[in-house]
Amino acid sequence: MIDNAGIHKGAPIDKKRRQWAKHGLYLYYLPPYSPELNRIEILWKHAKHYWRRFVAKNGADLLDEVQSLMSGFGSKFTINFG
Repeated sequence: MIDNAGIHKGAPIDKKRRQWAKHGLYLYYLPPYSPELNRIEILWKHAKHYWRRFVAKNGADLLDEVQSLMSGFGSKFTINFG
């Protein structure tokens, strides 16, 4: 599955898709807007709605909060995609 980015379309990709199809490999495009299928969108949703503390009152506080989220990802903040 791939998204609808311009680099995933056009003549060069069409040529490759035909070659790959001969070997049983098929590419499927995601719907134009499908955040539930895009892992980065799931990450942003968790960061914004579940992990964020909503304490940032200025740029420095916001930077601290973002750094806290990023440093805790994978240990303090986790997502089960499966």
